[in-house]
Amino acid sequence: MSVSANRIWRQMPQDVRIAASKIVWNESKGAEKQFLFASLARAKNLREVTVRKTPIEKLVTWTAATLSLPDQIVEDLLKKYLLHEHRAVIISFLELLKIPHAEGMIEESFDLAALSNEQVQTAARSLLESADRAGAVLYLKYLVLQGRSWAAVEQVLPAGE
Repeated sequence: MSVSANRIWRQMPQDVRIAASKIVWNESKGAEKQFLFASLARAKNLREVTVRKTPIEKLVTWTAATLSLPDQIVEDLLKKYLLHEHRAVIISFLELLKIPHAEGMIEESFDLAALSNEQVQTAARSLLESADRAGAVLYLKYLVLQGRSWAAVEQVLPAGE
């Protein structure tokens, strides 16, 4: 199974894509918001000025319905959604691996290379057995996108989810 940001986005239920889109449109500022406007205008084949004048509710709907966005935007959608809706899953995983973090955000001083593939896969398997399986699967897919030490997670992801 090949994991890509847009593949994950397309597999997510519509209501989850809407929730993620709401979070991103409500939190984005400056250059990030400009990139969202421009990308959505391209995806919808609209003029950027039209997108800028569109009410946020419509922007949320359009974003959620757009199944091919730049990877940078989709990764941001996933990250912000996970931090808002599944922070407990993230914290559980980091604690299983004894990774120092602040509310789910890994401390910059921690060297991910210190983790073995076996440690990462064992923690991933444990996470998949948690009560929030959907959040766990989404988070683990997000980690695979990050590459590096997280690439080993792909081998324990359930097929078809």
